[in-house]
Amino acid sequence: MPHPLLDLSFGVKRSDGYVSDIWRASTTPLGDFHLATSSIGGVEEYRFNKSGMCRSSHTGAGGAPAALRDRAGFKWRRAATPARGSGRAARVAWIAFPTDYLSRPTMEDDGEILWIAAAPACGATYVEFAYAAEPEQGIRGVLDVMQDRTVVRCAALPGGETLVIFCYHADWENKDLRVPGNGIVADILFSADDPLASGRPLRHRFGPAPKDEEAVLLLEMGGVAVTN
Repeated sequence: MPHPLLDLSFGVKRSDGYVSDIWRASTTPLGDFHLATSSIGGVEEYRFNKSGMCRSSHTGAGGAPAALRDRAGFKWRRAATPARGSGRAARVAWIAFPTDYLSRPTMEDDGEILWIAAAPACGATYVEFAYAAEPEQGIRGVLDVMQDRTVVRCAALPGGETLVIFCYHADWENKDLRVPGNGIVADILFSADDPLASGRPLRHRFGPAPKDEEAVLLLEMGGVAVTN
């Protein structure tokens, strides 16, 4: 029986309409998983291949400070999928969306985006991606009941694996950040207070390159270009 392909556009939205970047999670007929989003520097994509080998790629350098592009082009091997019956899943990606760093929307909602409700102020929404050998029914039981996660979507993959996307809310310690442009471009200020009332138009992600068997850990925040 053919496996339906996953093609999901999603983001995080606050009750006042402020949003994250738009992400796309998709699978291929071969069983590969792609996770991608746009950014101030171009388009960034993470590829999790059925073989277990993974890589990131970043298309764009146009105008983004070098300090914001330190994750392009790395490779690693994801953790093996736990055996069926173990009740466990192997996490491969994790994204934190701090609520107080979401951005004023720049486009109208076309109805094709799955919006995940943001955590309360001084909190963050966490979206995670994992592989399991359990069927969807088993995944929902394990993650919803035992680990207090909400399942966003499951996708059956060739070979009996299931890709599961889930989310949860947790506390977050707001720490503002200013990334210098080193005199080449403007600095970028990531501020929970948004003192310039900019709406934080620039979305970007931070995170180290994973080692083998580790998940990609990302922090997405909204900021604004500043000149002084």
